[in-house]
Amino acid sequence: MAYISASDLTKMMMDYLKDNGNEVWRNNNLAVRGRAFIGRKGVPDIIGYCKKYGHFVCCEIKAIGDRLSSDQMVFLEQLAMAGGTAMLCQQIRDESIIVKIYNQDGESQDWEFIKGELRLKETR
Repeated sequence: MAYISASDLTKMMMDYLKDNGNEVWRNNNLAVRGRAFIGRKGVPDIIGYCKKYGHFVCCEIKAIGDRLSSDQMVFLEQLAMAGGTAMLCQQIRDESIIVKIYNQDGESQDWEFIKGELRLKETR
């Protein structure tokens, strides 16, 4: 698998989430020059809700070389502990795509994105 841009990772995860019963959209959280930032720091790139249960769903996207900020980490952990679905999708050096899904303890499990499906990553 070759390098995938953050934009392509975002589209891939949005399609996956929509296909699995979620209403999601891209959250543009960019600063504007000359204007004070008025949003909440750390809000993920994709936000939405589960259509069946109504709980909050979010996914932060990171391409190779991108780092998760402390504000982003806090948001994901707090959302998971509150009962929402919090995910981090990132392409890593070995070119695989890993999706961390956080649980209500603030811990995460690694899943691999393979052929359009999420599969629990085997530990070696």
